[in-house]
Amino acid sequence: MKRDLDRSFGPQDEGPDIDVEELVEFLAQQVVDDPAQVQVYRQGQTLLIRVGEGEEGRLIGRQGRVIQAIRTLARSATSPRARLTVDLDGPRAGQGSGRSSFSSRERRS
Repeated sequence: MKRDLDRSFGPQDEGPDIDVEELVEFLAQQVVDDPAQVQVYRQGQTLLIRVGEGEEGRLIGRQGRVIQAIRTLARSATSPRARLTVDLDGPRAGQGSGRSSFSSRERRS
């Protein structure tokens, strides 16, 4: 006896057209204190989120849970084949402007 299984569960090829940039912007605005400072823009296959000064920690969340949740929702709103990355725009801890702390004279010695 063969059962007719319902295959509607899981990702579908067709679905509502969701603007992922708007979704990420909306989610980020809900987390920060100053939603007007939130900007989301695309750079290749990466969505970069820029927030007001001092609000990066709110967007990242404890142990990165908030930004990870935003990434998960953004990926679920895209097609399974799309390779989308969501990241926070701006310098990270331990990453300066890319310059070494040594001057050019000290490196030559």
